[in-house]
Amino acid sequence: MAERPHDGHRERLKARFEKEGLMGFEPHEVLELLLFYAMPRRDTNPIAHELLKRFGSLDKVLDADVEELTEVSGVGRHAASLISMMPRLFQYYARCRFSETPKMEDCESMGRYFCAQIGLMENEVFAAAAFDAANRWIAFEIISEGFVSQTEIRLRALVEFAVRKKASMIVVAHNHVHGPLCPSQADRDATRLICRSLGQIGVKVADHIIVAGDGYFSFAMNDIMPI
Repeated sequence: MAERPHDGHRERLKARFEKEGLMGFEPHEVLELLLFYAMPRRDTNPIAHELLKRFGSLDKVLDADVEELTEVSGVGRHAASLISMMPRLFQYYARCRFSETPKMEDCESMGRYFCAQIGLMENEVFAAAAFDAANRWIAFEIISEGFVSQTEIRLRALVEFAVRKKASMIVVAHNHVHGPLCPSQADRDATRLICRSLGQIGVKVADHIIVAGDGYFSFAMNDIMPI
């Protein structure tokens, strides 16, 4: 069988990845490489360029849903499913990698843990980790998911979580899906309310962590936890 013109390009790109990783790749080359496994008999270069043209950047291509992806010429449902799977695969990988429960006094490992748990979620999430009086890990739980405008609703669920787990200390966290890592005034106000409310039932709030992707901001590390 005659070699197709793009066969040699495929092998060179694969060999380059195996030797160097992805750091030197252009966005269209990353997409090309991914699409090789969904389109074994197609030249994926023009399709990769068309995807980037349609969505604007690699991250937006990966975040697109299956229906949007199949609107691009040459992208079938099989390829669209593979592309759409990638962010969810990254999140699953991160959760597995950072599955070891962090220690209360280690703000950095706590930040990484929450990044792995909620950093790539597409909706706004409010979560908490509970510890006993000896700073030993008890449990992690997503308190609410999706947009919740009433702080009181989250606070009630958080109090119920702390009581149910017999927690002495709590670390709370939420994600900024599109916003910056820096806490807003609303975040600061909510932290004061949470500390005051849990303090009334004898539970200390040790930290409030804001997560955005693989980055985090710790109130405790920045010395702005309410007294």
